[in-house]
Amino acid sequence: MSAPVTEVVRAGAAPGEGGAPPTRAPAAGKGRVWIAAGGLLKLVGRNVALLIFLTLVILASLFVENFAALDNAEVILKQSAIPAIAVIGMTLVLMTGGIDLSLGYVVGLASIVSGIMANTWLWPAPAVLAAILVLGLAVGLCNGLITQFMRVPAFIATLGAGYVLYGLAQIVSQGSIINRLPKGFLAIGRTPMFGLPSAVFLALAVAVVFHVLISRTIFGRQLKAFGFGARAAVLSGVPGARINVSVYALCSTLAALCGLLFTVRVNAAQPNMGGGVFTFEVVTAAIVGGTSLFGGVGSVGNSILGVLSIKIIENCINLLGVSYHLYLAVQGAIILLAIILGNLTNRRA
Repeated sequence: MSAPVTEVVRAGAAPGEGGAPPTRAPAAGKGRVWIAAGGLLKLVGRNVALLIFLTLVILASLFVENFAALDNAEVILKQSAIPAIAVIGMTLVLMTGGIDLSLGYVVGLASIVSGIMANTWLWPAPAVLAAILVLGLAVGLCNGLITQFMRVPAFIATLGAGYVLYGLAQIVSQGSIINRLPKGFLAIGRTPMFGLPSAVFLALAVAVVFHVLISRTIFGRQLKAFGFGARAAVLSGVPGARINVSVYALCSTLAALCGLLFTVRVNAAQPNMGGGVFTFEVVTAAIVGGTSLFGGVGSVGNSILGVLSIKIIENCINLLGVSYHLYLAVQGAIILLAIILGNLTNRRA
């Protein structure tokens, strides 16, 4: 009668007692913790632009006087609309592993040319808009063809093209500014809609179109594949040359649209509009939005959040009465940090 009793004791014994093999519950628990931590990190990584934006909004609302006012929010939206269009084009280029340093100079050339067309030649607003988009497209195609087929590094090709465009803008304008533009032309970006200028809704429309292009089309998938590895993508059938040229063409087209909208906003066509400072700001916004300087990673929505974050920083600096040069220093620090982190990531890979 003792054997059955022994079996009962063993069956009810605690883990590791009575001859039962020890379980690995603690190890399994640690594994679940690591899996949960990894999932949290991935979630944060996918939403880092949103987290940065929300953090800035909360801190600014708590510590910067008048930041949370409705009028100030409208100012930030108005100031973000045009850079949001530009950052979409820059995001496309950065996703290929390239960069377009001519963007700001396209803005200046488009500004002075649109002013001449509208004020001197008296072209109707739709014709001016169409001509400016074609101008930007032509510049972008030149950048893309030089980069792709002449094998000139994007940094050098677009920087050189930018200075050519700056010189052309100065020659065409003879260093002067064109004021008092026609009302029909100004209506492109100044028409009131729900309390905001039409430029804000134009930027929203551009964002929706390019969000669909990147996230819902074959072009978007090919763009990401090309950015992660151009040679492997081409070997797998991705039209690398077409992708590379297309992103520069789209970037300059959107930059030209920005030049026209800037001209409308200030009611003056200026050859010095945009320039390197604007390019620097757009690149910084794309990086804050999570776009990689090394290609393959980018999102329209996150890049726009990057623009809003950068403009919040600028707005806080203005409200606090701090020197504007601090804003430039912050942008430089962000770009430098992104390059360092990118290099460290590539080394680990």
